Amino acid sequence: MAEPKHILISNDDGINAHGIGVLEDAVRSLGCFRITVAAPHDQQSASSHSLTLTSPLRIIEHGPGRFAVTGTPTDTVLVAMEKILRADPPDYVMSGINHGPNMGEDVIYSGTVAAAMEGTMFGVPSYAFSLAAWHPTDFSGAREFLRRCLPEILAYPLRRGTLLNVNIPDGPIDGIRGIRVTRLGSRVYQNVITDQVDPHGKPYFWIGGQGPTWNRDQGTDYAAVEEGYVSLTPLMVDLTHYGMQQEMKSLERDGLPAAPPEDHAR
Repeated sequence: MAEPKHILISNDDGINAHGIGVLEDAVRSLGCFRITVAAPHDQQSASSHSLTLTSPLRIIEHGPGRFAVTGTPTDTVLVAMEKILRADPPDYVMSGINHGPNMGEDVIYSGTVAAAMEGTMFGVPSYAFSLAAWHPTDFSGAREFLRRCLPEILAYPLRRGTLLNVNIPDGPIDGIRGIRVTRLGSRVYQNVITDQVDPHGKPYFWIGGQGPTWNRDQGTDYAAVEEGYVSLTPLMVDLTHYGMQQEMKSLERDGLPAAPPEDHAR
């Protein structure tokens, strides 16, 4: 009998977040995986792919096979791979379920996506899961979707350097119309930075604004979720724009041009 596959589960909302518990429960209910949970000790949303370089990291046990790391999502997966699971590496890395969407340009800021990307950089097939509502209320559909569809998703091989970003509509399973394979959408933020005044009358700024509006382009993650579908978007760690790389070949040269004369009149 084959050994059960080993899954590392992480997130950016913290070890005690509801979403990571739902993901863990959904995977356990399938009965064919071993699970290790390693998540940030506290909330780390929008931390992107940052590493902690100015303070120590600590591992805090939260019961058998569950660990918190006092750092970012990237720190957490790095510590899990290099320390916690060094002798027992995972077959998959899963991040989520995030409390909110990770679509369009937001994947650049996302700690959820960053945790999965760190797994990808270790050569492990990695997946980011998000409940695509700004104020999610019902994870039941996401849990049931994972129970029904996760084995098929994991069976599809990811290319090296690629991760899968999954956005699931909020609400019960009956409201999910199916699955769409999508590209990243494009969002427009309004009033991203708001002006505030502290109790001493001193002004300060708060990043948050009114939330994004989205371009309603067909084939995007946003359009799929808006229409009630789960969005599967393959992402690449390699950010190279290969088309433009070829177009810019005319700028290549051996040596550099002579320095222009200095303007001493300035």
